[in-house]
Amino acid sequence: MSSSAIATLLYGKHFQAGEFGLVSQMAHCDGLVLLPIDTNTYIFNPAMRDVVELPKSHRNMLQHSACLPIGFGLDASTGRYKVVRSFYYSSDCHHIAMGMEVFIINDDQDGSWRETLTDPPALISCPQTAIHCKGCLFYFIDRKIHSCSTRVLLRFSLGDETFGFTPLLPNMYTQVEDEDIIIHELDGELCATIFSKVQRQVLIWMTRDIPDPQWKCHRIINFSEPCYPIASLSHGGFLLRRGNSLFRYYLEAHGIKEEDTLDIDDLRFIGPTEDTMGHAWENVCWFDILLYTESLVPITPKASLQAL
Repeated sequence: MSSSAIATLLYGKHFQAGEFGLVSQMAHCDGLVLLPIDTNTYIFNPAMRDVVELPKSHRNMLQHSACLPIGFGLDASTGRYKVVRSFYYSSDCHHIAMGMEVFIINDDQDGSWRETLTDPPALISCPQTAIHCKGCLFYFIDRKIHSCSTRVLLRFSLGDETFGFTPLLPNMYTQVEDEDIIIHELDGELCATIFSKVQRQVLIWMTRDIPDPQWKCHRIINFSEPCYPIASLSHGGFLLRRGNSLFRYYLEAHGIKEEDTLDIDDLRFIGPTEDTMGHAWENVCWFDILLYTESLVPITPKASLQAL
């Protein structure tokens, strides 16, 4: 990695000043990118320079502005991509009555949000963008309201649209707070990365089974600060993120090399005018880092015709 690296703009969308106030974590699935903001939700295909602004829904009764819990992924049984969003039945965000609605991308039907047949059995922490893995979405629940002896994730199946619970970690990690756990997908498996403040270690746990997970500690990294893997590397290592930094971690060497560290704050990006000098990253008000793969998956009828 180079400190003089430049980020090239694949696709840009202009928002009017004041159009939104809050942004939630983005999500990626098969080349499609979910952007949730407090006023709307967007799906992008940067490779095809295509974007869908999802229609409004009036089910949410929450009065103040907020990014609602949301998720995005593929329903393999139909080959359709679904956006799943929570909503509150009450204006009180601490009320336990929460519903769920689904929008199908590029659907042949009326293209509107529809409510699931059953409500979530637990209140989902807000704001939150779910993790998609093996046809399911996974959420942290609000443990202040739902006290469980074992830490669990709320699971939503994109196929049959049912809910369930997935035990998260062995009881030996009950002292770890949710803020010290990052849930993500790694190499097609559900992954939980824990930062132990006491031991100053990063522990990467993985499981292949979703309903009845058998968590196994895949790797222990001695590190003084929390970080988590974004992707596995072909030479035997991980691409890790720590705050605004990216770096390669070599398994054989049990460490990193200074030249393989990139501070996002030092990055320059090429703006919509395609200028050659680029702009300082410090002028970016918000960003997210995703493992992205280009694809020709259409998200609009027009894009579907272009892909033929």
